[in-house]
Amino acid sequence: MALIPNPNELVRNQIPFISVIDGDWSMSEAGDEDSDQLFLDNAYDGVLPGSYALIETRDGGTVERLVMPIKAVQIRPRTAYGLSAKTTQLTFNDDWRDPQSNDMELIRRSLVYTQSEPLKLAEQPIEQDIGFQDPDPDSTGKRIELGELYPGLEAGRWMVVSGERNDIPGTSGVIANELVMLSSVEQGFDDTLPGDKTLSTLVFANSLAYAYKRDTVKIYGNVVKATHGETRREVLGSGDGAKALQTFMLKQPPLTYVSAANPAGVDSMLKVYVNDVQWHETDALAGLASTERKFITKTDDDGKDTIIFGNGRDGARLPTGIENIKAEYRNGIGKPGNVKAGQISLLTSRPLGVKEVINPLPANGGADKESRDQARKNAPLAVKALDRLVSVQDYEDFARTFAGIGKARAAELSDGRRQLVHVTIAGADDIPIDKNADLYRNLRQALLDFGDPLQIIRLEVRELMLIVLEARIRILPDYLWEPVVTQVRAALLDAFNFERRELGQDVLLSEVLSIMQAVRGVAYVDVDVLRGIPEKIVDAVHAGERRLLTPGEIADLIGQPLRDKNGNKIKEPVARIPVNVADTEEGVIRPAQLAHLTPDVPSTLILNQIT
Repeated sequence: MALIPNPNELVRNQIPFISVIDGDWSMSEAGDEDSDQLFLDNAYDGVLPGSYALIETRDGGTVERLVMPIKAVQIRPRTAYGLSAKTTQLTFNDDWRDPQSNDMELIRRSLVYTQSEPLKLAEQPIEQDIGFQDPDPDSTGKRIELGELYPGLEAGRWMVVSGERNDIPGTSGVIANELVMLSSVEQGFDDTLPGDKTLSTLVFANSLAYAYKRDTVKIYGNVVKATHGETRREVLGSGDGAKALQTFMLKQPPLTYVSAANPAGVDSMLKVYVNDVQWHETDALAGLASTERKFITKTDDDGKDTIIFGNGRDGARLPTGIENIKAEYRNGIGKPGNVKAGQISLLTSRPLGVKEVINPLPANGGADKESRDQARKNAPLAVKALDRLVSVQDYEDFARTFAGIGKARAAELSDGRRQLVHVTIAGADDIPIDKNADLYRNLRQALLDFGDPLQIIRLEVRELMLIVLEARIRILPDYLWEPVVTQVRAALLDAFNFERRELGQDVLLSEVLSIMQAVRGVAYVDVDVLRGIPEKIVDAVHAGERRLLTPGEIADLIGQPLRDKNGNKIKEPVARIPVNVADTEEGVIRPAQLAHLTPDVPSTLILNQIT
C-alpha cells in the first residue's frame, strides 16, 4: 500500500492523504484459492452438494459459460485480500480455471449462478383427435396411449370413453360417451424419444364410433353393470300342506324384471325359499309332476304380484311350517329407470374402497308394463311363430312381442354379398335403445337362438322422420279461435304420435285434412306445407355409415323450399310423404322410418287463422 495526496479539494484539509493499492492482489496470497474451488461473496444456505453451478466469465464483449457439478459446499468465515466475512465455499470435481493462472481479474469478471432446480422435459403436445372410423388395427380408432403406466388392466374389461365430438362439421360442444371392450393392454416406451417413460396403451376390440377432441377425453375403467330395482327380503307367510294352490302377495310391488335372451324377453328377479330351499318359477302349473318345487306368478291391474304354488297333482304343495315361506326380490321397473347420463351420483350403501359413482352413459331399455290394448295386440302374435322362426314374418312377430319392444318390421335384403333378414325395432313408448344395451343384445341373441342358425340377422333401431305441417284454418261463426286451434293441435299430435303410427307408414295429405276437419268449429282447412325431415342421412365422411342431422341442418330444411333429388322445387303441399321401409340407400342399408309429429319442436306445427 502507498500514501498519496488527497485529490479531493473539498476534504483535503481534513484528510490530506489517502491510501491506494500498490499493485494488485495475487490469488496465491490468499493461500486457499485452488483451481477446483470457488468462494462466493456471501453465505448461501440454498446451495446444495449435487446441484450445479453456472460460471459466467466476461472478457470485453466475449462471454464464456461453464456448467460445473458441485461436489461439496461449506459455509465458513474467511479472511483474504484484506477482508474478513462469511463465504460459501464450492468444491468441484474438476478445475474451473487454469491452475497456473494467478490473475485476480478472472475472479472479478466471473458471475456464479447457483441453487439449480431440476426441470422436467416438456412433452411434445399431440393434437390429433382420438378415435375415427378406420379398419386399420394400428389406427387411433382402436388404440389410445395413456399418459402413465396403469398396471392391473386386463383384456375383456368394459370401459367407457367420454369426450367432446370433433367429427360434426360446424357443430361444437356435443358430448358423447361410448362403451368399449378392452381387447389387450400394451406396456412400453418409444426408444426414439430421449427420456420417454413406460406407458400403457389400450387396444379396443372395435374402433371408436366417433372422433373426440383429445384434451376433453376421459376414460372410465371401473365400469360395472347396473340395472333398475331395489333388493327386498321378506317373509311371505306359513305353508299349509292341507291347502292346495296356496297364494301369497308380494308386499312391495312392482316386481323387477330384467332383459333376457328368451322368447318373453325378460327374467324375473324373484327368488322364493321354502324351508330355506329354493323353489323355481315356471310359466304354468299344468303338466308338472306332483313333487316339482315350482310356482307361478300373476300380476293384477294394480301391478301387485301374487305367487301361486301347486296343488299336489300339478306341482308340489307347500310343506306345513311357521313363516317358512320367504322371498327375495327387487322392486322398481319401467321408464323411470331410463336415467340421463350423469344423473346417478349417490349410492344407498358404499362398498369398501368406493369413493364416488357416476353413470357416464344414459340408462336405456326400461319399459312400463303392457297396457290392455298392447296386450290384446300382441297376444295373437305370440302364438304365430311358437318360438320357431322360419319366415321373415316370424322374425317380425317374435321381435314385436319381445319385452321392451314397441314396434318391429322385418324385411329380406341384400348387403351386396349375401341375403339377410333385416329387423327394424322401436322401443316401447319409443324408449331409447342402444346397441350395447341388454335389450338390444338379448333380442339379437334370441333371434339367433330360436331362428335358423345359418340365417344372417341384422338388427337396427328405427329412424325417426319429423313431420312438418303448416296450415291455415277458417273457423265457423260464433266459435273462439283459441279453443278450436288447441283441439286441432291436440288431435294432430294424437293421430301422429308414436303409438298410432307404424314403421314405414306413409303420411297422407287426405289423412291430415280429415283429422283437422273433424274438429268441431272448423269450417275448412288450407294446408300450405306438408313435408318430412329424416333423422339421419348417409355420412359423407365415414363410408357405410349414417349420421344424425345437426340442429342447424334441421332448421335449414324446415325453412327452405321443398326440392326433389335433382334440386328442382316441388309444389307444396305434397299429397303423400313417403316413409321408408328398410332398404338400401347409396350402398348403405338403412332401417325403416317412423314419421311423427312432436310438440318438442314448435316450428314443425304451425296453425294460423283465416280471417
